[in-house]
Amino acid sequence: MERTATYRLAPYAVLRAERFGGLIYRYDNRRLYFLHAPALVELLNALDGSVTLDDALDMLPTSEPVRGQYMRALAHLERLGVIIRVAPEADAPHVPPTVAPA
Repeated sequence: MERTATYRLAPYAVLRAERFGGLIYRYDNRRLYFLHAPALVELLNALDGSVTLDDALDMLPTSEPVRGQYMRALAHLERLGVIIRVAPEADAPHVPPTVAPA
């Protein structure tokens, strides 16, 4: 995972906060994942595709060792397809604007 990249929850995944942490459900394969850290749920909520991973981590009051744990957890969630990297504007396919007939 790149700390300067932006990520978001996959469109087929939903996150729900719980007392113990949170649940992630994937509609495409009907799998349920348990998160045992409420701060990780906060971090996932901050990853909305508009902030970098570093900026989202800065929102949480964490030490560097804890950041490493979050990075490992996020990398695992990325491998599971729960979170996805958002393509930068330069990498996004160009769609020319359409002009309405006069």
